[in-house]
Amino acid sequence: MAIHWNTEKLNKELGRIDGAILAGRYNLAMKLAHRSLKQYYGTYIATHNIPVEQMKADNVRAMAIYICRHLMAHFRKYEIPYNERRLMFITLVSNVIFLTTMSLYSEDDYLIDKATATYARENVDSIISYLMRYLG
Repeated sequence: MAIHWNTEKLNKELGRIDGAILAGRYNLAMKLAHRSLKQYYGTYIATHNIPVEQMKADNVRAMAIYICRHLMAHFRKYEIPYNERRLMFITLVSNVIFLTTMSLYSEDDYLIDKATATYARENVDSIISYLMRYLG
């Protein structure tokens, strides 16, 4: 079931990430950033009926690729100018967050620092805010 996303929902998720960062729980902040992207991407894919091949439900990087392909096709179809770097940014950041989060689950001593947690938080905000324009 898709979760309805709006500015209030985004701010609530960002607040949780901010709270984890303020508490010095950077690993938790990264996991929350990953979860937010996963939930939002799932909603976006379901809302737009994007056909996806078999993919793990938590594969944020694969979801980002499907979404960016969908957006590129949409922009081309309606001759909407778009920034390819912006779409590449989405996939790059999603990949970094995905790989970092998977490292957290595989290695007990892998620690996220404040800069990495803040990077994830800021980019989750940027990505979801950008994509929310196309959710409706």
